Amino acid sequence: MSPKAAARTMRIIGWISIITAILFAWGSVSDPTGGNNLFLTYAASGGQGIAGIATQEAKLTLAIAGGLFGGLMGYYVFISAPGIEQGNDLIRRGTIYAFLIWFVIDSSASFGTGNPSNVVLNVAILLLYLGPVMLVRRDSAE
Repeated sequence: MSPKAAARTMRIIGWISIITAILFAWGSVSDPTGGNNLFLTYAASGGQGIAGIATQEAKLTLAIAGGLFGGLMGYYVFISAPGIEQGNDLIRRGTIYAFLIWFVIDSSASFGTGNPSNVVLNVAILLLYLGPVMLVRRDSAE
């Protein structure tokens, strides 16, 4: 994949993810699309979906998680994608490390809280975000 194609793919994935992050954070107040309910039903072992987010602390945690996810996606769109397009190996490595750190922390905590299904989801997410980064031809410059 050329650096230009990888960056374009990253921007598409990133912008969709920013919208998803907004909806995720909004789920702490309302779930108009039902997406948070579906996600939480699959990812959490309790099977209660959005109804399991009953306390103010849980709602705040969901809002914070949505904000952090949105911030990571901002990095992906505005720093990682242009860096990949320009062939910047430091940004490429930094992007890989950032997602691996997220993966290890999130997956370990998910497994530790009895939610191994979220680890499976995390593998798919990791492949989605790092796919264009890992598939870019580093010797190509368009």
